[in-house]
Amino acid sequence: MHLFLTGKVQIGKTTVVDKTIARLGVTPGGFRTYFGEDRRAPHHFLYMSSAARPRSFAPDHAVAEFRLGADGAPTACQLLPRFVELGLHCLEDAQRYPMLLMDECGRLEQRLPAFRQRVLELLDGSTPILGVVREDAMGWLEEIRRHPGVQLIPVTVENRDRLPEEMAAYFMDLLEQTKNRKEKWE
Repeated sequence: MHLFLTGKVQIGKTTVVDKTIARLGVTPGGFRTYFGEDRRAPHHFLYMSSAARPRSFAPDHAVAEFRLGADGAPTACQLLPRFVELGLHCLEDAQRYPMLLMDECGRLEQRLPAFRQRVLELLDGSTPILGVVREDAMGWLEEIRRHPGVQLIPVTVENRDRLPEEMAAYFMDLLEQTKNRKEKWE
């Protein structure tokens, strides 16, 4: 079973993910999307990098461009061509990692059919996935939320401090089972 966190914006989903991965002591495959320190600036970017590498704020990791209106709300978003290329690159060697990270699956990917298809294919696979899916899911995000191999875990102020330990224990068991199966067939 794959675990996907959901919850309000800025509730701590990525912090839970980071703490869980640190407890596991594994290098996951997959991807991370994130904003830079300029998130509240009138013009800013969404970045993506491999989950196996540190976050990068270099221009070649920018996958979407945002402009804010006078009221501070996003007024325009332009997907950059490298979103699909970088996203698919992050997911292409998924089977060589003990687990995958998908932080975060959001609305922007609705316009990226090849990327969405690859994510859904991986959900049908046996490599354990720790992911984040927007709370206000629509369109393709509902496919993730309703997938029979996905368990949704709401992150709240009350549970966010205990979740990393609980999720790490869950994934540790899964990783051990996978390792034992591989050794049996070698």
